[in-house]
Amino acid sequence: MKDIFTHAKAVDPNDLEVSKVIKEADISGFWPSEEWWKAYGDPQLDALIQRSFAESPTLKIAIDRLHLSQAFTENLHAQTMPSVNADASVINEKFTSLQFIPPPYAGNAEWNNKVTISLAYDLDLWGQKSSLWKGAINESQASFLDAQKVKLELVKAIVQSYVQLSMAFAIRDVEEERISVIKQRVSILRRELSAGLSTHMVLNEVEAELPLANAKRDKIDEYIAVLKNQLAALTGQGSGAGEQIVRPSISLQTAVSLPSQLPANLVGRRPDIVAYRWRIEAAKENIKSAKADFYPNINLISFIGFQALGFSQLLSNSAAIGGVGPAFSLPIFDGGRRRSNLAAKTTQYDIAVDSYNVTLINAFQEISDQLVILKSNGSQKSQVQAALSLTQKSYGSAEIGYNAGLENYQYMLKLKSVMLDDQELLARLDAKRLEAYASLMSALGGGVLAPNDSQAAILNP
Repeated sequence: MKDIFTHAKAVDPNDLEVSKVIKEADISGFWPSEEWWKAYGDPQLDALIQRSFAESPTLKIAIDRLHLSQAFTENLHAQTMPSVNADASVINEKFTSLQFIPPPYAGNAEWNNKVTISLAYDLDLWGQKSSLWKGAINESQASFLDAQKVKLELVKAIVQSYVQLSMAFAIRDVEEERISVIKQRVSILRRELSAGLSTHMVLNEVEAELPLANAKRDKIDEYIAVLKNQLAALTGQGSGAGEQIVRPSISLQTAVSLPSQLPANLVGRRPDIVAYRWRIEAAKENIKSAKADFYPNINLISFIGFQALGFSQLLSNSAAIGGVGPAFSLPIFDGGRRRSNLAAKTTQYDIAVDSYNVTLINAFQEISDQLVILKSNGSQKSQVQAALSLTQKSYGSAEIGYNAGLENYQYMLKLKSVMLDDQELLARLDAKRLEAYASLMSALGGGVLAPNDSQAAILNP
């Protein structure tokens, strides 16, 4: 066994070099609460998420897997306990006359009856079964956290779809205004053409914009319908339920900041990271069990009961039987079964550790990515708002000039189109910020509590 050993080593989160954007982030914040999505202030979103906890098939599957893991753990625990069995056999048997069976039974048929109660107890001298049980307990804890992870990903998916729905409605408003502007331009050009002040070529060029704008609006309507279907499915409902979803009223006033002691505390907050820590512990116990399989073991066996030919004296003192004693097992040769089992358990430990490391590193990447997006989003939004403000001022000046007869209405409509472009871009930037906030909350663990505090809550949402 000396040539079979683990190779992987868990990464210390404090040894990881965090990104500049994390170092420069505001650390005056708190860890996400379990209901972090309520920061968006939309009762309809709250209702959809709560419904998903009760109806989502995806979450139910995760909870079913938790129940399966718990049942498996209970089975392994039972194997560490003494077992008591009652056995009875009633067999009509023809006995040979050439052995020890006495007359009148020899050569004849008679009932051979036996009733016993037996007790067996595996001493588990080297902890093989107890280690398997402890490993199963750790796996059960990991399964709980898997369910928490599914719950967190479900909330994130609902929030992001809901944000996209809100953005789609906002862009549709912009597109409706754009269609109105195009129609006004067409109307003006037709009057100018009638007055000989324009050409068919100019009119046709503007008219061509109208069907494209209508097509874009129809595409947005399609997207809205698809998003409603997605939300219905995520909440465990049929697509018809999506038709009841009204326009979101989502907003976010919460400032983005990170909690202090991020590297150290993150490993205890994210369900996927904590789940791998439990699996590492489970793998350690499984290695202990595999090693114990190489050593001899002792089972204590005892029984008491009655055995007799015929029924008349079955329960008499003469028919009483009993026995007690140890049963030894000493592995000698098994073709390499135990060595391969130990090698497999050792490799499973390495996989658990490496998976933990990957998940930890990815967690910091996800946090950094969302902070980069949020920081860039703020800068982009400031620039677009500045551009929109300037365009609005130009539009106001053009309106004054138009009323004074110094500007034509076409110029005002052109400025209006620029304003609509800026408004659409702002709607997309707002949605990007709302999505990035959801992703950041997910990357920070989404307010998951320790298993012993919140297991009942996830099983009975």
